[in-house]
Amino acid sequence: MAWKDTLLDASFRGVTFDCLRTQDSAQRDTASHEYPYLDGADVEDLGRKARRVAITAVFWGDDYESRLQAFLEVLDQSGPGELIHPVFGSIQHAQLIDYQFGHDADSPDYCTVELNFVQSTPGNPFFVQQLPAQQAEAVNQLTESARFNGIGAFATALEGLKGVKNNLSRLNALRDVLTGTLGVIRSQVQGIITTTLDLIDYPRAFAADVVGLISGIADLRGFDIDVLMSDWQSLVGQLDDVVKLPAGMASGSGAGTTLTSSTNSTSTTMGSVVTQPGGTTSGTSGNGAGTSSSGTGKPIPAKAEDVAMATSLLQLTVAAQLADSASQIFAAEVEEPTLSPPQIEQIAGDVRQMLQAAIEAHRELYGIEDARPVTEALKDTALGVQEAAVALIVQRPPLVTRTVDAPGNLHLVAFRWYGDYTRAQELARLNPQLTNPNALQAGDTLYAYAQ
Repeated sequence: MAWKDTLLDASFRGVTFDCLRTQDSAQRDTASHEYPYLDGADVEDLGRKARRVAITAVFWGDDYESRLQAFLEVLDQSGPGELIHPVFGSIQHAQLIDYQFGHDADSPDYCTVELNFVQSTPGNPFFVQQLPAQQAEAVNQLTESARFNGIGAFATALEGLKGVKNNLSRLNALRDVLTGTLGVIRSQVQGIITTTLDLIDYPRAFAADVVGLISGIADLRGFDIDVLMSDWQSLVGQLDDVVKLPAGMASGSGAGTTLTSSTNSTSTTMGSVVTQPGGTTSGTSGNGAGTSSSGTGKPIPAKAEDVAMATSLLQLTVAAQLADSASQIFAAEVEEPTLSPPQIEQIAGDVRQMLQAAIEAHRELYGIEDARPVTEALKDTALGVQEAAVALIVQRPPLVTRTVDAPGNLHLVAFRWYGDYTRAQELARLNPQLTNPNALQAGDTLYAYAQ
């Protein structure tokens, strides 16, 4: 992708202008230490000087005088202002050094303005424009932070629970809930080795297993072009069911769904369990999976707050995984657009809904000091997903409705509208309601990109 595809409207203090060229420069300040009778010098780097930006603006047309006058009024204001560089984006504090404008006898109603700016504050970010692919990849970093903080809150809460005297039966019940939950998730994927440690003594090991197994569930989807949305919807539904596992394990009633563990060819009725292609139970665990009351379908006398603690961890892990999967989809969409804007909105909305549920779960469970690092990280992730989706949508031309003016098929329509018959597949994706794309009639209305 080149800058011609991501060019921004240049502006200064909110007044936009057309731009012919830009020339950016920067120098490093140095100090030379020379010594008598010794060739050369020690050159000390003292840092970069303020970056300078030279821009050639142009105004033309019948109304160029009024636009030029308004622009000159902005240039005459004192102090720094925000400059939108057409390539690099916003420079928050740009000081105008000088400007000059000229007219040429051979070019009536035409004027060029030479502008010279300098950054007016140290450390002023320069390349602040984030490309859609960069925004999508940034979501992964945000989810890592959310996971880290969420696992930390879970481990701290469990450590506090272990410090309470005469609490053995409560811890045993929680261990059964965690063991049963992990066992059900483990049965969904193959080839993942889980911990053999006691889940109460090593809560981070439990959390790490949950993260790995849920990531494995997501990896089962290929998110190929033809089945991308169906893969996404099935993943959302499956992970939503995973969140309900601790409560289902504690109640012992579940939703009546039966999950088959093919390792021992026995069926175990779990709480609310997902439907998933059968998988061999992989890995080993010394925490009693399948031998405790968690595997019998009987109620486990776990306290509600303990079940909520396990649920909150699952909620966070599931939300983070969905955000990761969405960012991968968005990054792939940058290279090869296949989704319509409503489908992009749906993916972003699903992720944000799951993140919101995780935020609310942590707010209800933990005190504000313990919950805040987690909720803030989740909010940053939600914002990152939204910005990545917006960047992906605005990267394309606006979606409009157009009327077919002559009978034909999608290839003919694509050629008439865009001069490119290969965009028929694009029209087909934008109009899934079409039952017969080879028999379009005059007057039919289709969704299409404006250009």
